[in-house]
Amino acid sequence: MPETVKKIALLGPAPPFRGGISQFALMLGREFSRTGHEVKMYTFKRQYPKLLFPGGEQTISFSGLEGISVQRVFTPYLPQSWRYAVSEIRVWKPDLLIVSYFLPWFAPSYTWILKKLADIRIVCLAHNIDFHEKWPGADLLSKRLFARCHSIVLLSEACKRDLQRKMPKHIADKGISGFHPIYDCYADNHASREKPSQPTALFFGLIKPYKGLDVLLAATKQALKVIPELKLIVAGEVYGNSEQYLQMIRRLGLTEVVETHFKYIGEDEIGQLFQRSQVCVLPYKSATQSGVISTSYNFNVPVIASDVGGLSEYISPGETGLLVPPGNPEALAQAMIRYFKDGMYLSMSSNIPAYKEQYSWQKLADIFLQA
Repeated sequence: MPETVKKIALLGPAPPFRGGISQFALMLGREFSRTGHEVKMYTFKRQYPKLLFPGGEQTISFSGLEGISVQRVFTPYLPQSWRYAVSEIRVWKPDLLIVSYFLPWFAPSYTWILKKLADIRIVCLAHNIDFHEKWPGADLLSKRLFARCHSIVLLSEACKRDLQRKMPKHIADKGISGFHPIYDCYADNHASREKPSQPTALFFGLIKPYKGLDVLLAATKQALKVIPELKLIVAGEVYGNSEQYLQMIRRLGLTEVVETHFKYIGEDEIGQLFQRSQVCVLPYKSATQSGVISTSYNFNVPVIASDVGGLSEYISPGETGLLVPPGNPEALAQAMIRYFKDGMYLSMSSNIPAYKEQYSWQKLADIFLQA
């Protein structure tokens, strides 16, 4: 038990809303709760209008709340709902309020709510500073939000540099170095099975243009010339229309090589996908940090990733994965060939358990309590 039990509130994506930001907040909340603190999560009644979320359902059923209370208190695009969020947080009187920020879309509602809660200690959990998509006035919106926070925890040194580059000094000085912990919440019901002998790579997670699936498909075509038995699994919901990728797969003659699961991947399916794969590939064109690396390490699966943003901070080249230049199918193909031809899976996967110990949820929770 902590010396002083604190009441810790988290504002932003939380169950039942799906996605990595919601999962991250839940894992952090569970760690606070595990160490004896009181935790309550305040989330949305609705997160996006349908126009801004061309995927499927925005919510799913969640397990593992473990006694954590979740209240759906406001809608970011309905200002008349913001006052209720303020009221509910005030009633509970938290000692610490952590705000999950990853898109300027949420900045106006967050800023208004935090202005009314100025007497509470507020820490921003900033997943992004420089955003993958262009948002009008993004830096100004972020600046106004950060001005309402006492501290800003960043999950990579790349994000911290972005904060220093984009924000005035009095805001940049609030930045605190954090990290993305390893997800340890996904059950691996297939752990006792041996890896398939067929060389199999996995692309996992929400599919947006910056994720570089097109680069990976082109690289796979080239790698097949040396590794004709290569297989690629693509698993994740496409943000928009999946037809462009299906057309590319047909055009490159990869129909028998690429196995597609263009849908949201539930927790019960994740372990099976990683168990079938010897490497997870992140061909991103831009990035901050990635929960996909954290998920892959959970299953001791090495990664091949673009050397962009903060991805390199989570990869020890030659030990837990390989790094390649972004947007370069030739370099990615050569890395895949090297990985499979040199039999790197066994050595790298055995290195991951020791490597990931430094990225625990307890250590990140301590950073927030000290902020």
